Order: sequence, then C-alpha cells, then structure tokens
Amino acid sequence: MKQFLLALFSIFFVTACATLAPIMGGKQVTAEPIVIMVGIDGLRWDAIDRYDAPTLEALANEGVRAVSMTPVMPSKTFVNFYALATGLYADSTGITGNLPYSKEYDQVMGREMHAETRWWGGEPIWVTAEKQGVKSAAMFWLGSEAEIKGKRPSHWMPYEHNKPHEERVEQVLEWLALPESERPRLLTIYFSDVDSAGHRYGPETPEVGNAVKKVDDSLADLRAGIEKLGLTDRVNLVVVSDHGMTKIDPEFMIYLDDYVSMDNLFVPSFHSQAGPHSDPFVHIFVKDGADIDDVYSKLKGAHKGMQIYKREDIPADWHLNNKDRTGDIFAVADEGGMIFVRNLTSTYKYPATGMHGYDRFAQDMQATFIAAGPNFKKGVKAKAIENVEVYGIIARALGITPVKTDGHIENVEYFMVP
Repeated sequence: MKQFLLALFSIFFVTACATLAPIMGGKQVTAEPIVIMVGIDGLRWDAIDRYDAPTLEALANEGVRAVSMTPVMPSKTFVNFYALATGLYADSTGITGNLPYSKEYDQVMGREMHAETRWWGGEPIWVTAEKQGVKSAAMFWLGSEAEIKGKRPSHWMPYEHNKPHEERVEQVLEWLALPESERPRLLTIYFSDVDSAGHRYGPETPEVGNAVKKVDDSLADLRAGIEKLGLTDRVNLVVVSDHGMTKIDPEFMIYLDDYVSMDNLFVPSFHSQAGPHSDPFVHIFVKDGADIDDVYSKLKGAHKGMQIYKREDIPADWHLNNKDRTGDIFAVADEGGMIFVRNLTSTYKYPATGMHGYDRFAQDMQATFIAAGPNFKKGVKAKAIENVEVYGIIARALGITPVKTDGHIENVEYFMVP
C-alpha cells in the first residue's frame, strides 16, 4: 500500500499542477466537495464501542455519529444497501428481501439478474448525480451494476466477494487521482467482513472484533491516501451499515409445514439458486386456486414466536406492502428465531450463529451512521436516524438536487454545515 500511495501521489502531483495552472484573475475557484460512502455490512450500532476501531472513532469525534440508524424492513443486506442509495423503503424499491420474487416475472432475482434494470425501483444517488453532471464511481454497491433511468456510475465494478481490501481501496484512490474534469465526486466502497463474522460466530465475539479491526485498518489506508492526494479538505466520508446482528437460539426453529401444507405455497428463500435456507422472515406467495384466508387462519397464532400478516395488514411503519413482491402472507419470527420447513435441508456452509432480518425497530437490528468532512459539523452526537435519510444527506453534501424520497432532510440538516 505504501508503494502504491507514493506512485499515486506522483501521478496526482503532475495532474494537479496541470489542472490548477489556469487560474483566472489570480483566484482559484473553490473546489467542489467529494463524498465517499463507505458501506460496512453488519456493523451493529454499538460495534465501535465494543471493539478496537480507532479510525471509526476518530471519524465519529471529528464529525457526526448518530446514536443508531434504523434499517428498513426486512433488515437484510440487499434491502438496506439499496435503501441507503435511494432513500426509499422496500415497498417503493421492490427489493423486499435478498431474494425478491416478482409475481409479474414469476422469477426470483438471482445473481445474474443484478444488471437487469427491471428489478430496481427508485433512483439511486449515483443516478441523481450523473443526471446533474456529477461523475460517480462504485467499488461495489447494490444496484450499481444495472442501468437505472438510463444511467450507470461513470466507473463501476462487478461484485467480487473475495476481492482484497487493499485492491478496493487502491481503486478508489485511483479514481480520486484522476484529473479534476474526470474525477468522480461521489464514490462508494463496500466491505462484507463484519457481517460474515457475525453470521458464523455470532455478535459480540472476538471474531467480529477482528473483522471490525480489519475494516478499520482499511479505512485508515483510505484516509492516508486521501491525505496524500491533498484532498482531505474536500472529502466527506459517510460510513454506513445496513443492519445489526443478534444471536440465534438453536432451539427456536419454526417449521411452517407443521401447521400448513406447502403444496400450494411458494417461499422464495426455499427456492434460491444457492439452495434452500432458513430465515427470520418469509414471504409466502399463495398459488392460484388456493385460499389465502385458509392459509392465514392456519398460521395465525400457530407459534407464539411467529407473527403472521396478510400483505395489506403488514404494520404501516414497516413500509413493506408491495403488490408484486411482498408475499400474500408475511411471517416473521421474534428475535433469535428462524423459519424453515422440515422436508428441506439448509444449504448454509456452516450453521449460522448470528442473524438479522427481524423487526427493523429491534435494538440489535440497529445500524451505524458516521460522517465527517467539510459538509458536516464537528463533534456532534446525533439522535437516531432512519437510513432513508442518507440519500438526502449525500445530495446536500454534493450540492445536487434530490428526487423525492421517503427521507426528510429537515430531520438531519442540523448536523450539516449550511
């Protein structure tokens, strides 16, 4: 990384000299702000207080840290990283799970479909930026591989789960080293390690602490690179996570087929490309000719640890009533529980110890929001926010006009520099 930074600095120095040469009237035009949105999968709201994370702590002290950030429902990765990008709940984006099923297409969205426009509702922040002449670059983010409203990021990378952190950081710094006219002002970077450790070993474990430190070290490298490029005074770092994590109770398994025949029911998570798996929630689609009321009556109250709703009766503050992609019946377990069927075998590589996907308001599901840079006030301990506010926060920092979202900038502008 050190050799890379030295080479990068040399390139940037030559580029910067050429870029800054034409100064009109002896004055340099004020440089426009840059935003880097850093996504840390599974970083629970309290993780940086539990573990060694000096870079994240420094950012929190230098800028803004919310008490917590509430995910959208369901509290899953795909749902929430796309909500962060669009400022919309799942009922508007159509991303109702990691494996959304569309009745219209009669398909479950598989990995090879991530580049298909049809799956992605709303307008991601990079599309808004590109439409207004602000270049963007995505080092992985949900939705960035698809053309949405005729736009993609100026630079983007197809997702590679095993791509080393160092290469991710180096790519972002290479984009930042481009000449001013070509440099993106909105960039994203994503890390999955904390979530992976939480699933395998459970939250509040040394393994999660090691993952937090690994990501924190990569953020330190990113900050060092930004400083080498002379961009510290322009860059806003917005660090977000998608959800928290809670411990699974291995005795708390709910089997739907104990209460209802699955013959006329379709559950996307039981039919994924990667194979069937248990989950804290399930979308239950009732096949044509079957009676929704009959299925509902058999499941309602069947297990004291499982809440059952018809689609139209899902709690309004979950914002999950999407006519095409929300199940006719939605079932969610209480924290620690999992839902499955007895006649299938889960394809998880290892027994999950930690999980998310529960009620979005549950304390353990709460996520992290930290932001520092020229567009954020310093040393602010902000109240809890919802993640649908992040789109508007970034639009404000970039100085672009946002589209209408489910967020409200008046809820968060108090911690931003006017």
